[in-house]
Amino acid sequence: MEEQRQELVKLLDTAYQVVQDAKFADFREKLVQFSKQLNNNEDYIKILLGLRTELLQADLSLKIKDRISGLPTAYSDIYNFVVPQLKEVDAGVLAKYTHYGFIPLKFGSTVKY
Repeated sequence: MEEQRQELVKLLDTAYQVVQDAKFADFREKLVQFSKQLNNNEDYIKILLGLRTELLQADLSLKIKDRISGLPTAYSDIYNFVVPQLKEVDAGVLAKYTHYGFIPLKFGSTVKY
């Protein structure tokens, strides 16, 4: 877990230094916040979830399909590092929903059956 944390810090630092585009100024500030949270040993899964959400919202001018592929490479690298780690967490959440009679739908909606 510590190795993953350190690698994520490196990815965040690289992304902060490499991408200087003004339209990502807000996201760059959030990168600093996430880096501080990682260095303070805050909840790793919570940080990953926040990163995934912020990356999907980094450039709202892109269509949903292109939200990640349209980002700078440094940001896509972060996303590609985060998503595989969250698949297990997502699977657990889906299992809980189905256990209680909910069917998860795309984009976070649920239907009770």
